[in-house]
Amino acid sequence: MEALEAIRKRKAVRTYTDRPVDDAVLDKLLRVALVAPTGSGAQAWSLMVVRDPERRRAVADLIIAGGARYFSLMRRRKEGVSEEEHARWGRDYAESILSTYRIAPVWVAGLLVPRGNYPAEMAEGGHTDDLISVAFAFENLMVAARALGLGTVPTTAFQRFEKDRLREILGLPAEVDPAIVTPLGYPESFPEGLPPALQRSHRSWRSLVHDDQWGNVRE
Repeated sequence: MEALEAIRKRKAVRTYTDRPVDDAVLDKLLRVALVAPTGSGAQAWSLMVVRDPERRRAVADLIIAGGARYFSLMRRRKEGVSEEEHARWGRDYAESILSTYRIAPVWVAGLLVPRGNYPAEMAEGGHTDDLISVAFAFENLMVAARALGLGTVPTTAFQRFEKDRLREILGLPAEVDPAIVTPLGYPESFPEGLPPALQRSHRSWRSLVHDDQWGNVRE
């Protein structure tokens, strides 16, 4: 699959099979990811590959639990529904759409690894540059995965509730941030188009392009 098609067809995959990912394929994806642009040439990143079954299961359970909390927070509680009922809905919904995360053969974590290469007056902006660089690497990974018939789903919010626990599972020091994670594997099927919920609110590309000045949109 050529690059532009892979970009267009990269979708968030939430249903996986347990089909193994070949070592050579995985290495190809990791190398492609790490040729991404990196602020100040710092390479303030690492990628952690998780294939140990118990560790994969622990990561998946943490992400699914985080998804349950996220869904409960993002969806307004209906009138007459108790907090516990609403939380149970979040847990049930997360299980219904994310349960195959537990059998995905690989997890990949994009880690922000501070390199201490910014002077004090640049430190705050430097952290932002490093975080964006991790995102560049992950986009490479996800597009390349789609080109090779593999699925991914960028996850940045679900682990925020349990970052220290995720660090513990992955054996990370406190200063290393598991900023983004994804299952990686062969999907049951690739999604086509947008989910119905997003179709109602999705903005067209023309409405998001401003020519020369703010407000001069193409739509």
